[in-house]
Order: sequence, then C-alpha cells, then structure tokens
Amino acid sequence: MRSGITKKKRPITKTSKQTIDEVYDLRGINLIASSRTVPKNESPYAINCRMQSRTENDHRPAMSTRKGCKAYITPINAFDAMHGNFDDAKADIPVDKVNWVATPFKINDYGIKAIASKLTLMIKRNDGAAGQILVEIREDKAGKPDKVIAQSSFTLSRVTSTYTKVAAKFIDAPYLKHSTQYWIVVYVQDEGTGLYHIKGMTGSTGGFKSNTSGNVWTPGPAFPYNLEVAEEGRVKGWTRRRPQNGNNKIIVAFNNGVYALSELTEDEGVGAGLPIAENQPAEATKYRFEQIDDKTIWCNGFSPAMWYDGTRSSKIGGMSGTPTHVIAHKNRLFWVKKEDPNRVDFSGLYEFESYRSVDFFYVPNPKSADHIIGWTVFQDNLVVFTTKTKYILSGNDISTFTMKEAVGTKGGVSQELIYADRNYIYFMADDNQIYRFNGVSDQLISDRVQPELDKIQDLDTATMSVYNNQLRIHYAKKPSVLVDRVLMYDMVFQQWFLDTEHPVAGSMPARIGDRTELLEISSRAGWVFLGERGYSDMGKAIDFKYWTPYKIYTSGSAKDRIKRFRPVLRASQSRYNMLIGRDIDEQNKPAMRNYLVASEGSTWGGGDTWGGGKTWGSVSLVQKAAPMSGRGKSTQFRFEKKGVETPIFLIGYIAVIKSGRAR
Repeated sequence: MRSGITKKKRPITKTSKQTIDEVYDLRGINLIASSRTVPKNESPYAINCRMQSRTENDHRPAMSTRKGCKAYITPINAFDAMHGNFDDAKADIPVDKVNWVATPFKINDYGIKAIASKLTLMIKRNDGAAGQILVEIREDKAGKPDKVIAQSSFTLSRVTSTYTKVAAKFIDAPYLKHSTQYWIVVYVQDEGTGLYHIKGMTGSTGGFKSNTSGNVWTPGPAFPYNLEVAEEGRVKGWTRRRPQNGNNKIIVAFNNGVYALSELTEDEGVGAGLPIAENQPAEATKYRFEQIDDKTIWCNGFSPAMWYDGTRSSKIGGMSGTPTHVIAHKNRLFWVKKEDPNRVDFSGLYEFESYRSVDFFYVPNPKSADHIIGWTVFQDNLVVFTTKTKYILSGNDISTFTMKEAVGTKGGVSQELIYADRNYIYFMADDNQIYRFNGVSDQLISDRVQPELDKIQDLDTATMSVYNNQLRIHYAKKPSVLVDRVLMYDMVFQQWFLDTEHPVAGSMPARIGDRTELLEISSRAGWVFLGERGYSDMGKAIDFKYWTPYKIYTSGSAKDRIKRFRPVLRASQSRYNMLIGRDIDEQNKPAMRNYLVASEGSTWGGGDTWGGGKTWGSVSLVQKAAPMSGRGKSTQFRFEKKGVETPIFLIGYIAVIKSGRAR
C-alpha cells in the first residue's frame, strides 16, 4: 500500500547554460598571486616566452617563444681534438624522426677540463627531406646511449643533396672525462619529413641504430666525426673594447688570465683569443672594467690595476693598493681599493696616472661599516652605492665636487647588479628586490617575481644588463651553481618573463656595424654569442611553456565542461605540433594533446564570427578547434612546445563552457 505522503522532489537545476571565455590580452609571469587570483591575464607559469607586437600600442600582442643565440667568437683555448677519416667513409646511414643512429667516442687527457664545443659530420638530404637534424651527446649506460648532457642541431641551409661537412655547436658545452665513453646521437625533429643520410664507415660495427625513436637500440654502423673541445672555466668579468681605430675586441677575464678576442665576422671569429695578462691571482673572482683614452682598464681586488692599449698591458702608475672598483667620470679615473673600502681616490684631469694626496673623499663621511659596493654615471653625476643607501657626486673638480645622500633610500649588493640607461638606474637591494632609481626616488619593480629572486644561488655570480627596453638578470637557481636562468623585465609592457636552460653568465648591448646587438657570454667557457638570433640556443631546442591562471566559470561548486576550445595563433612558415591541454582543479595532471600549427589559417581583423569565416585582417591565423576532456570546478589551459626553429605565436583563445550542476 502506498503512503499518502509524497516525498518532495529536489528542483532540477538547468545545465545547458553556456559561457564564452574570450581572452587575447596575454601577459607575463606572476609568482606571488595565487593560481586563481593572478590579475589581468598574467600567468603563474610563463617560461621562455615574450610579448611580441607589431607596435608598442598593439593591445593584442602575441605570446611568443623567446629568441635564442648563435656563436660569434671561437671559445678561448679551443682546439680540434678528434679528426674523423671522412675519405674512407662510404656507407649511407639513413636518419629520420624514427630512425636514429649513434656512435661512441672517448677523449684523451689534454691537461685541462675539456668541454665539447663543436661537432662536425658529413650529411646529405634526399629530395623533399625537411626538418631539423638534432645531435646529442649522451652518457653511456651498459654500453648504450643514455642520459642527454648536450643538444644541438645542424644548420639546414648548409645541408645539400651531396655530402657536406656540417657543424653543430653545443651551448651546453658538457664536461668530458677522459677515457670515459660517450655517445653521439643523431635524429630528425618530430615534425621532420623525408630522409637524411650520414656518411658512415662501410662494414663497420661499434655504433647503434634505433627504429623506435631511441627507445630500443640495436648494433649498427659507426660514422666519422670531428670534435672540437675547449677549456671549461668561469668568466670573471668582461667588456667590449672600442678604440678610435675601430679594432674592436672583447676583453674577457677567464680562469686565471685576461684575453683579447677579435671580432671578425657575424658567424664566428677566428682564433681562440690572445692572452694579454696571464697568471692572475686564483682568488680573484671578479674583474671590473672601464675604458678611457683608448685604454681598457681592469681591477680585481687582489693585484694592481692594469690597462691595455691594444698592444700590451701594464700597471697603472700612481694607484696604490689593490683596487676593487674603477670608473671614468669627468675625464678622471675614480677608484676604490680593498684596503679602505669607504675611500674614493681620483686622478688629475686627463692625467690618469697622477693622484695627489688630497684628491679623495669618503663615502659615507665619516667612514662606517657601510662600504662602497658599486657605482655608475647617471645624468652627468656619479652615483655611489653602499650596502644601505647611495650618494650622488655632482660637480667637475675638487673645488666644486658636492656629495649628498640620495632621497631614494635603498642601497645595492654588488657592482654587477647595477645598470644605468638614459632614464633609470636599475639595481638589486639587500632585500633581494629589483628597484629603479630616477635620480630622486626608488621604485620597486620586481614584486611579481620575488619568489624566484629569493632562490638565487649566489649573488656574486649574478649579473644585470639592459638591451632593447629589456632588463635581464642572469643567475643560478638553488641548488645549482650553473648560471643558466634569466629573469627578463619588459619595460614597454611592464611584465616579467623567465628563461631557463640558457647557460649565459651575462650580456651587454654592443654597436656592431649599423646595428645594436646583444652580446652574451657563456657560463661554461670563454665563449661569446650573439643574442636574439633565431629560435634555438645555438641549435638547442627552446622549451616554450605558457599556462593560464585557474578559472572558475560558475559557482565554484559546479563541475564545468569545455564544450569547444579554439586557440588563436599566428600561422607558421612550417608545419609542426605543439601541446595544448587542460588541467582541472589544480591537480597538475593535464591532458595534453598534439595541435598542428601550419602555414594555412584565417586572418585577423575583419570581423569574423565563431567558426564562420576566413578573413580577420592581415595576419594569418590558425584557429582550429582543440578537444578538451573532463569536468572540473576550475580550469587552467596550457600551451607548450619544445623545439628548434618552431616558434609559437599565441594571440589568445576562445572557449565555450557548459556549466554543470551545483553540488
């Protein structure tokens, strides 16, 4: 018998409501906001990215892959260590994205810590072959290739239908233990098509091959190669010498010597650098440089100050003690010595080896434990940094010099973390934050990336520079001691970006020909690069990652579904896959899928509607739908690509969300 009491039914919540999320204003990294409160479309994870626009007023810039670098000058103390017998090589060893090949090698004891800098093979292509040819140096495990310790690629423009010697250069410059087996592994990048051949040894054994993209290795033929090695070491300081005669050189303090490197071509200089000062104190870890009267000056705090006139090096007369800092200002040399770190001595006018006993002043005055750590010339004044504050020296000589404490109250941490352009002095203070000083006050600019700055391993190895309205900080992240990370501040968009796996100890702008270039120096060797060139690090793949904040589209208690999702990208010149996916509820278990970026696509600006047309203006776009699976209360979209010369230009995305039932 049925009860007369009817159970009240729960009202049905409609689930058909749809929300459109249309985002184009992509911004830089923000590490202090929570993953759900990152403002203005900033990203909790923007790695190896840049904001790129056609004009500074472009309100819809693309989030692009950062540019890399190319070799400029031969590494210090580089030499050819191993020569392959290419004339006796007759075999054609096929290589593509599935068929990989490997050959073993060992190096001799050369009396230095040898690093691999360049590898040369003989390669040809079949008709129609395309795609980057990657080469890796790998460790050995049980007689087979194992862990990758360096990666590069060969310049495709030099690969023809006949065998040609082609070189790859390793920005990673791995240390090679003598008498230890390593492997050279060659294959074609995922997007490659067709077949390449390596010139190998007929009937030889000792190599390996794989038809499973390196998952399973079987015996195969070996192939000849030439290997260049250089000396591993630390760059302790560097500068660019620009004399009136135009014979420009890069001056590098490397290990226990100072070298002059000639600038010859934009491809790669010739020669390994001329030593201009040898047997320098091993305990000297920082060299500071200056140029005045066609002389390049340096000091290190452990030996007398020196200068180089383009022919020979000599001590600077008149300077007593062991200078730690030197700077040119008002046609005089100013210097600080280790024995009295609050005292500034200065030379006579145009008399750089003349120092009167009365020509000095103290910073601060009276002396204190707040020592001078660096300085720079800004707005025709000498700005002197101590650990706690900074002082401004105005005037032209001893009779008019006036010293006052700056209104901006922050001091600095090192000379290498101070950099001035026409508008500001950028510096790191003792709170590990980056500020800019306009001559009156300090402005904090690094609050969004403070967690990353707090992870710098050693401030003594960190450096700072400005190029093309971009502030760069080069550093090592704990626990690593290798300087291979860059925090970049875009002054136009006022956004931060993080670069990884970029072993560069420092950078500087340089006028070369009719262009201002970015020079970079290796943190592995005495090796100079040209920055902002192409989309690889001297052939090594760049790992682009851009993640959106987590978004809650409804109440936060409903599990929503992404009904349709379309990334909006600028079309590429070549076809390749990137990864696009969705992470749900901060699980960090995203479902990533391949997404084809190709040369075809619609264009931006003409008023197209969802899925309806082809023409949006003048920039070709790719905007195919990308499937998104799963239901979740919050959603993060991820865009990723690791490749050589496969830049991503992500303009934005359009998502249609079907709201779920509140629970």
